[in-house]
Amino acid sequence: MRLFGFLLVLMVLGTAMLAPQAVYADSKPGSWMWWPNHWKNQDFQPYLKGEKLSQRSLWDDDKWTPEAWIKDAGDAKRIMRDLYVAQIIVDQYEDNDNIPVLKVGKGYQQLSMLDRNRVLQFVDHVFGITAREDNGMFFIYDSIRDKEPLGVYGKHGMQHY
Repeated sequence: MRLFGFLLVLMVLGTAMLAPQAVYADSKPGSWMWWPNHWKNQDFQPYLKGEKLSQRSLWDDDKWTPEAWIKDAGDAKRIMRDLYVAQIIVDQYEDNDNIPVLKVGKGYQQLSMLDRNRVLQFVDHVFGITAREDNGMFFIYDSIRDKEPLGVYGKHGMQHY
């Protein structure tokens, strides 16, 4: 009796799996579980090629310069004071190896990556750190976790750690 039941189940499953393959010329996965018109107008191809604007090139045509901020505010000292008031910059000093350090605060962490890079580019423009030496650079430290630097800013921009 068990053998008969096993063979009957095997035959029903085999028929259910094989029958839709003959009925549907282009069989879909799981097509034996759905009615034939379920698959109507569901043939799609994902958009993988020929993107118009990639995310990386979104800011390629950005014309911002540090002089634009100075022109709007009238003075670089005023902008630096505002960066301190907003706690974007908390402190700046030279470490034991005479390497400039910029300590950033909570306001810096709330900025977008684009604006963070603009702040660092502005500080570099005002103090001329990367222009002073061939390999001029400064460290960026967080005011809360100041044991390890967030990164280093050099002539090629910010490099995160």
